[in-house]
Amino acid sequence: MRNLFLGLLLIISTHIVALPLNSNIVDALKAGDATELSKFIDSSIDLSIPENEGMFSKTQGTIILKTFFFKNKPSDFRVLNSGDAKNNTHYAIGTLDTVKGQFRVYILYKEINGKSTIVELRIETDE
Repeated sequence: MRNLFLGLLLIISTHIVALPLNSNIVDALKAGDATELSKFIDSSIDLSIPENEGMFSKTQGTIILKTFFFKNKPSDFRVLNSGDAKNNTHYAIGTLDTVKGQFRVYILYKEINGKSTIVELRIETDE
C-alpha cells in the first residue's frame, strides 16, 4: 500500500512541475535576436510591446520585435516565474534588461511535436 501511495505521489508530482522555457528562447531574448526568436513563434502571435499591440503573422511579429530590439538593445533576460496555464499551455514571466531600462516579459507557449511554440509575447515597461 505504501509503495502504491509513493508511486501515485511521484506520478502526480511530475505533472505539477511546469515545463521550463526552452533555453534557446531565453538566449534569443538575452541577445535581442528576433530572427532566432521567430523560430519559436507560431504562425501568428498575440504580441504586445510598447507602442505596438495586436495579433500579427509570424513575419510581421518578427519585424516588430527586430525594431523593438534595435531601439532597446538587451543585455540580459532572466526567468522569474513559470508554470502551467489553460489548454495545455505554459507561461514564463521574466525581466529583460536593456540599455533603456528594464522590461517585464510574459510568454505564453505550448509544446507542439516536442517543440516550444510561442503563442503570446508581452513586453511591458517595468514600472
